[in-house]
Amino acid sequence: MQYMKKNAGYFLLVAFMLVLNGCASMGSSSDSPPPMENLPPLSNFVGEYRDIELPIDMKYNHKKSMVVRTDSFTGGVFYFSGKVERDSLKNFILASMQKNKWKRAGEVSYDSVLLAFTKPNKSCTVVLEEGFGGSLGLTYAAVYVAEDVSAASGGY
Repeated sequence: MQYMKKNAGYFLLVAFMLVLNGCASMGSSSDSPPPMENLPPLSNFVGEYRDIELPIDMKYNHKKSMVVRTDSFTGGVFYFSGKVERDSLKNFILASMQKNKWKRAGEVSYDSVLLAFTKPNKSCTVVLEEGFGGSLGLTYAAVYVAEDVSAASGGY
């Protein structure tokens, strides 16, 4: 009888742990990743350039911006502003440009930050400035893009 009580205790313990394990895994499907299509975008593209990105918090100023298109050249100046810390924005741009295969040509820091990047037949310069209030105010980004389309297409 003593043996039966001891085994019944083990049996109940194992059964209880199995039930707990089953309840813990209910509602979580580890087989499939969460759906990605419902996630909000994390970045904006600069104009029609899909290889230049800024954080979604940076808002495009179409009144100040300008696009130039000719037979041999496309480019423009694109202005953005947002409540993003300048150094954080700088780090985002550096990582994004590297991911999109831009080569960093140079950087100058003073009251503003100037970042220069190149690709074959393309150049991009970004100037970052903090507005009134320093890191508590708006940060401004001016993105200058130039692309030599005649060289890209093999023409002169």
